[in-house]
Amino acid sequence: MRLKPRLLLGSLNQSRSESLWTQLARSSTATLLGISGLLWFLSYFYLRLASSRDPTSYFFDGVSGYERRYSLQREREAYSFIRSANNTRIELPKSKGEPSMCVGVATIARPSGHQYVRGTIGSLLEGLSAKDRETVYLMPFIAHTEPAQHPIYKEPWLTALSDRVLQYDAKGEDLVRLQQFEEGHHWRNKSMYDYGYLLEKCHDTGAAWIAMIEDDVLARDGWYTRSCQALQDLAKTSASERWVYLRMFYTEGLLGWNSEEWPRYFGWSFATFLVLFAILVGARARYPRLQRQVSNLNAVTACAVILPSFIILYFMAGRGTMQPFSKGVHRMDRFGCCSQGFIFPRAIVPELIERTKKAMNEDYYIDMLLERWADAEALERYVLTPSLLQHVGDKSSKGWGYDANAVTTWNFGFEDHPP
Repeated sequence: MRLKPRLLLGSLNQSRSESLWTQLARSSTATLLGISGLLWFLSYFYLRLASSRDPTSYFFDGVSGYERRYSLQREREAYSFIRSANNTRIELPKSKGEPSMCVGVATIARPSGHQYVRGTIGSLLEGLSAKDRETVYLMPFIAHTEPAQHPIYKEPWLTALSDRVLQYDAKGEDLVRLQQFEEGHHWRNKSMYDYGYLLEKCHDTGAAWIAMIEDDVLARDGWYTRSCQALQDLAKTSASERWVYLRMFYTEGLLGWNSEEWPRYFGWSFATFLVLFAILVGARARYPRLQRQVSNLNAVTACAVILPSFIILYFMAGRGTMQPFSKGVHRMDRFGCCSQGFIFPRAIVPELIERTKKAMNEDYYIDMLLERWADAEALERYVLTPSLLQHVGDKSSKGWGYDANAVTTWNFGFEDHPP
């Protein structure tokens, strides 16, 4: 007789449990969580694919991110151009009259034996129209006190394509100092001297613009046309007549969710929370019929669970994916790297030359000099997107110990350039 009530009680408890789960399943909160969870996971898997080549993303895949796509094609075009120049007896077009732009490329023989300068110069010239070539003064600089140490020094294409092959004209104490820089492997000091020397010689050509380009990059097809258009736009839109440079290369890895800007990110996130909270409270107050759907529990779930989960996913996707640069000229007063390519306005060059001379015995690089100078005098700096150059020098000119940084100095957007 005592077993029956127990069975009935068990049935009653089971019935109540089923009722509870049935009610929960039918509740608007469960529906809200279910739909939001589904959208979150769909967004997660989409962004995992979409941002795999974004170095600022949690989903970044180094294998696909550093895959050479357009740069391989551009490299083939550049080396084919150099081979043609090496084998031709026809006089090739060069600068005529006062050039619009002087392009300086300082190069040294790399200790590893890998020489990229052929591809650099080939990509700068391949695709230039004869008219454009007449406005460009190309000045490779063999930065050795003994020029024959460089493998390209006696190659026919070098003189066939260049307006001037620059060499040191140093004598006496200057020559001794350069030799000491070379023998002691004082690359930072020597590179500062070389930069100022090449700037000075380019300035002497009378060019309105001076492009300083490293010897381990590739230029995209149409780089000169896009540069000229960007410089024209800057002349019209720049807030200041005195700016430092137009950057031809940057790496997206430094343009992520930087800690210096976290207060701004938190502010926008909190503002989004307040907007959502205000919408829900306002809807309940204005439309009484919605009070059942927009219950207190639903409001708390939306603001405290769903919204934060999507904000986290937003930041996981990476800034390059969620807030990409549009095409064109942009201010880049911070987070710019490195010194692969700059275009300087003629007016700024004399002061820059003097600064390189003063900094020759300091222990930092040219990009550090430029940024410190610009920061100290609040000078504007610009970048052109997409990048005009790609850094392909995986063997550093500084020798062993620097190759790891050389490999990761990369512009990911350059590789998306359509063939």
